[in-house]
Amino acid sequence: MIKITNLSKTFTQGKQQVKALKNINVHIQKGDIFGIIGISGAGKSTLLRCLSALEKPTSGDIEIDGISLKNIKNGNLIKLRKEMGVVFQGYNLMMQKTVAENIAFPLKIRGISQDEINLQVDRLLEIVELSEKKNAYPSQLSGGQKQRVAIARALATQPKILLCDEPTSALDPLTTRRVLKLLKEISENLGVTVVIITHEINVVKTICNRMAVISGGEIVEKGEVKEIFAHPESEITKLLLDWKV
Repeated sequence: MIKITNLSKTFTQGKQQVKALKNINVHIQKGDIFGIIGISGAGKSTLLRCLSALEKPTSGDIEIDGISLKNIKNGNLIKLRKEMGVVFQGYNLMMQKTVAENIAFPLKIRGISQDEINLQVDRLLEIVELSEKKNAYPSQLSGGQKQRVAIARALATQPKILLCDEPTSALDPLTTRRVLKLLKEISENLGVTVVIITHEINVVKTICNRMAVISGGEIVEKGEVKEIFAHPESEITKLLLDWKV
């Protein structure tokens, strides 16, 4: 589903060059719930921005369902972006619009009829268990409810891939479990491949089947979650797992 090959990203700051990503190689299979974990500044968010085509890599390539992002043209890029839903860390909800209007927004951009939008919004609200909050505003919601609205909006275009940037970082433990349960159900019931960027090891342990550990812009370990948890190889993975090193 997602093939990242020799991906590097360098930012220029004045006369200095900062290598945010260095020779990243990761394959994410269809149906995976794939966790990319690392501490702050490891390069997680830059990798997500490259995956979502918001950032252009300096070198290397990303293939989504066999389509390379390297030289993709605008029309095909727009089409490809419709197949990727993104859940941002800060929710990015429009405060002046209701829950239903927030979810409907990407559908209106696509020119979907109002009748179809209404059906889709109701279906998505049911999936995220927020039907009773349809006409509420974001300011009237809890953090977990806002995250559910953000997930519903990301699913509005019926994407094949759901990219989640720290989806539980601002949530309490109980709400975190509920959001992770929702993401797992979405993956299983809708056949969506989920990629989760996180610094929380329990998120990976709870929901992911495969994972990669990123440190200093490099992938230092990757594979099956159960195998890595049982036999971590890199020092940073051992620290994340609270092993004695």
